[in-house]
Amino acid sequence: MRSLVLILGLGFLPHAVFAQDVALLIGNRSYQTLDPVAGADGFESAGDALGETGAEVISATDADRPEMVAAIREFAQFGREAGGQAVVLVGRFGEVDGDAWFLPVEASGDDRIDTAEHGVPVSLLARIVSRAPGRAILVLGAADVRSLGQVDLPQGVTLAVTDPGSAVAFARDTLAVPGAAIADGLPDDARTGGFLPAGLTFLPDESGQPGAVPDPETAYWLLTRKRDEAGAYRAYLGRFPDGEHAAEAQERLDRYTETPEDRAERLEAELDLSREDRQAIQRDLTLLGYGTRGVDGIFGPGTRAAIVGWQEAQEREATGFLTREQVTALDGQGAERAAAVEAEERRRQEERNRADEALWSGMGSERSEAELSNYVDRFPDGLHAGEARRRLGEIRGARVAEEDAGERERERQIWSVVQQENSVQGYRTYIDAFPDGDYVSEARAAIDRLSPREVPQAGPGQSEENSLGLTPATRRAVEQRLDAMGLRPGTVDGTFDGQTREAIRRYQRAAGLRATGYVNQGTAVRLLADSIRGIVQ
Repeated sequence: MRSLVLILGLGFLPHAVFAQDVALLIGNRSYQTLDPVAGADGFESAGDALGETGAEVISATDADRPEMVAAIREFAQFGREAGGQAVVLVGRFGEVDGDAWFLPVEASGDDRIDTAEHGVPVSLLARIVSRAPGRAILVLGAADVRSLGQVDLPQGVTLAVTDPGSAVAFARDTLAVPGAAIADGLPDDARTGGFLPAGLTFLPDESGQPGAVPDPETAYWLLTRKRDEAGAYRAYLGRFPDGEHAAEAQERLDRYTETPEDRAERLEAELDLSREDRQAIQRDLTLLGYGTRGVDGIFGPGTRAAIVGWQEAQEREATGFLTREQVTALDGQGAERAAAVEAEERRRQEERNRADEALWSGMGSERSEAELSNYVDRFPDGLHAGEARRRLGEIRGARVAEEDAGERERERQIWSVVQQENSVQGYRTYIDAFPDGDYVSEARAAIDRLSPREVPQAGPGQSEENSLGLTPATRRAVEQRLDAMGLRPGTVDGTFDGQTREAIRRYQRAAGLRATGYVNQGTAVRLLADSIRGIVQ
């Protein structure tokens, strides 16, 4: 704490004096290693509301320690002759020797050392605002109010502790309203301490006197917000149909009167999911066994049905729309399932490789034709399949040569006649008669040369792969994963050549998928579940 006091120490000197109200707002919702803080959304609206009153506002959102220190130091520059001073902290808090510390987004809060290393002691901020006794407000919106430590309050400082959402609403609807009483704006379950007389306000009313009664519409609106129910908003609109807060009242009334289905759809829309986010959700659902009919980032009937199925299995309200908490839960379950699938596939491949190696080693160095044929039959894409086929070719070629040396001369004579005829049918007749002949490749080349060219049509496997629209980066990820699994896809360059196709077929056979050698949706989801997740998140 000593280092932080030294950093801020200059802020207590009265070299910068402003006769105006000052507010420091820090809202940390998205922590790097901790769960997001629920209710912290809309934090910026509180700063905007205070700024519109003419107050000086210093704010920071999702701040790390240097950013927090910079904001606090700027706030501390305002001298003792400033008007009211308020600090609103929304996020997670730690505890050191019983005292409350506010945590920046990089803190883990695992222990007191981490808290002291990264956090800011709340009591220090209480000392700063105490320069305006009687108009010094400290508001803490804690993700876990029950575990909040103590705050050493100097004389004349008002403390309010509540949940993040209520803290944001209090700052916006009470601190930012001239003449609004502090005590009236706090939720019933808020924890208060320090200086809190009846009628205490942060901002004076238009007469310049703190604690003065606001104008009738403002007073009515404050009561409406405190009740926060459909009947109260209807009454406000009936009395002030063109009032300053009519639009907000109508919006809140609509939320109270919307159907459960409309509310579920609105909550998902407020998440502002990108296409990549939606694709990640579809992959998670598919991994968990809920087919979405595509991983395209479009939530059509297939995806909605999959969401309903997952929600029912989780004993949640089956709306077909997701909340932030459900997206987080899906992500965790998907990651767990992806790890299990990968581990199982790795185990099966390792078992297959062991059996492959055992059979190959057991044949000894002088492998017979029968042994090699048996190996190729059992492991057509095995570790030694290429060598086995080469050796089989050598053995069979030698046997043919030994059994019938005259056959070569006969073949040569027929080939000479076929060449003179130079027709497609002649070359095909030669291949039929000598499928392993010396001139088969030349015959096929001649057939290809003499046959009319046709535009090749993509087969079903290739069509499915093409429909996925795999990027070069995704293709390289496929090759990297195959290479990591020991399936030998060749050079990792984003080009699916013959070696890559063989590796894909090996993977598909090992995973119990249809072995086409092309990447379809099922293969992509199972093979790239982990690596693609990293790209999206």
